[in-house]
Amino acid sequence: MQSERRIQTENRIRELRESLNELEAQLERIDGQEQQAQHREIDHLDDYINAVDTRFNSLQLFWTTLKADWLKPKS
Repeated sequence: MQSERRIQTENRIRELRESLNELEAQLERIDGQEQQAQHREIDHLDDYINAVDTRFNSLQLFWTTLKADWLKPKS
């Protein structure tokens, strides 16, 4: 009887270890997916910042041109 109980306990421990290993593997996959998502968001943010820089530079050029035209002596 005690031998049977020991076998059941060992089986239960093995099942729990397998479950724990599976949960750890899932957690690693989730961490990897989250890191990939963060990198994609950072890349998207870089694109957005580049677009803002381009628009700012265009506005700055426009303003400089407008200012130069405004300050030209009128003939």
